[in-house]
Amino acid sequence: MKVKFYMKALSLFYIPIIGLLIPWNTMAAANSALNSPECIKQFKQPSAAIQELSALLERQQLKSFYEGAKKHTLTFSLTTQDNIDTGLEDKIWHCYLVASAPFFSFKTYQEIEPEVNIDEMADINQKSEICLFMDKYINLINNSKKIKKYEKNIIIDHIFLPYYALILKQFKNANEHTPYRITKHEEIEDDLKKVKVPEKDGTVYIKSQEQLSELWNLLNEAADGESFINLRNQVIEEEIKDIEKSFIEVLVSVFPGKYAKVEEFILKGGYSKDEIPDLIDRTVGRDNKTDFLYKGKHRLIHDKLLKKEIALFPCIGDLTWNPPTLTCQ
Repeated sequence: MKVKFYMKALSLFYIPIIGLLIPWNTMAAANSALNSPECIKQFKQPSAAIQELSALLERQQLKSFYEGAKKHTLTFSLTTQDNIDTGLEDKIWHCYLVASAPFFSFKTYQEIEPEVNIDEMADINQKSEICLFMDKYINLINNSKKIKKYEKNIIIDHIFLPYYALILKQFKNANEHTPYRITKHEEIEDDLKKVKVPEKDGTVYIKSQEQLSELWNLLNEAADGESFINLRNQVIEEEIKDIEKSFIEVLVSVFPGKYAKVEEFILKGGYSKDEIPDLIDRTVGRDNKTDFLYKGKHRLIHDKLLKKEIALFPCIGDLTWNPPTLTCQ
């Protein structure tokens, strides 16, 4: 990814059977589908730094929020295998808040806190970085001997994986259509000829300083908007490739042999059932660990391609080969 970068004995741990939805006023409005860390009894009182971030998000001060989220990333203590059972409190809230926060659009970036100077990619960078952190936390929790198995399942299944899936879904929906299009004079003339519009001299007469200022502002907005949207769309497209690959790898690691659980979270990530075969092929492919992901028609098609390839190259292993991308000439 291109980004710039539990608890004491969990016997105190509890999650209500009913009411996993967020009770916090601001976060319920931000995203009612996420489970709050507040569901974990010992996390009911977040730190001052987390409360500060939450207040910024509640007030929709998104630039200050993302700036603060980046700053606090550097102040939180390092999480390792030795302290995974005690050192995760701020991190889990951090992941929650960043997952809950919306992406910028060109309009919101321009209008929200115009006095705050912040990287145009701050939201993208933070959400991508959070996915990297969750990769690490999930792995540490899975390998921890201090956390009980059922507690691991609750933390991962009800907290981290839903956050991860939501961020991926946000990325998939973040591509912004640009209403701006700056064209050369020749292109405009070509368009006019195609639709047989009567010729005009194309002259705009400026009659006042106010009209000139309005036109100048409009041209600047069009140039800024087109550049902002197009650049972010390109970065988002690349980020999706990285995040979806990491997400599927995490799901395979957490749910070995459990297709239904993997499918559940893929669907939460914004994919349809019809999209799953292609997603599996382009992210993890087929090997001994991922063979269970190949079902029905998808498996039959893959088996046929594999048999043809083995006939040509007998040295190819049964499950370690990924089929080439087939193109029609």
